Amino acid sequence: MFWGLKIMPGKTYSQKVEYPFKVTMACLGQEPILGRHCLFVRVEDQDYMLCSLNFGQNEQQSLNLVFSPGEEIVFHSVGNGPIYLSGMYDVDEMLDDDEDEEDDEELDAMDEDEEEEEEEENEEELKAEAKKATAKKAEKKVEKKVTIKEEKKASAKEEKKVEKKTPVKAEKKTEKKAEPAATEKTPKKKTLQNGLVIEDITVGTGAKAKAGKRVGVRYIGRLAKNGKVFDQNTKGAVFKFNLGKGEVIKGWDLGVNGMNVGGVRRLTIPSNLAYGSRGAPPDIPPNSTLIFEVKMMTVGK
Repeated sequence: MFWGLKIMPGKTYSQKVEYPFKVTMACLGQEPILGRHCLFVRVEDQDYMLCSLNFGQNEQQSLNLVFSPGEEIVFHSVGNGPIYLSGMYDVDEMLDDDEDEEDDEELDAMDEDEEEEEEEENEEELKAEAKKATAKKAEKKVEKKVTIKEEKKASAKEEKKVEKKTPVKAEKKTEKKAEPAATEKTPKKKTLQNGLVIEDITVGTGAKAKAGKRVGVRYIGRLAKNGKVFDQNTKGAVFKFNLGKGEVIKGWDLGVNGMNVGGVRRLTIPSNLAYGSRGAPPDIPPNSTLIFEVKMMTVGK
């Protein structure tokens, strides 16, 4: 599972590791900012320099750093421009941590289902009794009216023939015209100035995702030019990250913000808000526009 962080010079980025992850790459951004850019990590109050980057010379550096749960780490840099870190979460460890939560949720869901079934059974019994009483009353009324209806059948047939000729056709035409308008549903779509396109396929009704919240999502990522799936999370543990903290690409921090639990949103992300001119080989070519379908599953603290 992808992990990423944008480090601005003069700022520190601290966190207590919740899930194990590995840092595999450090690189400069697209802006041609000259000079030396140094990346540091602070562990147990001790600073360690990870790499030194220069625009036009060595713009990226491969790393192999593994951080375990419970560690307190701080990233910071010295230079004139940002440094981008990327890596991967240890999915197996994340699955183990989430299994207990999923078991509790399943037990709660089973209890709720049993209560709902009991309520439905009681409602069905009441409805059945009400139907029986209504049917008995209806039978009595029918018996009284049978004689009158038989006497009026001859004249009623002629009247019905006249009524069926024109009014019924007009009503059918009106109904047919109204149906398309009633069934038309189009996703709410908006395009931001930076090129990000947001489409709400389904508007959720649960808790709302905001910057600073830890959110859990399902998603499918495709290349816009050919629809090829390069990444997805559709089963097992949901993908969790801290919204607005630079842990994911910029298009996600902007596009996921404002979603409600249960909502489904399509994000069309231009390359400048994704992986830029470098891409993420071998699955994502340089300057690629990406399309994500994201479903909001959880919103934490």
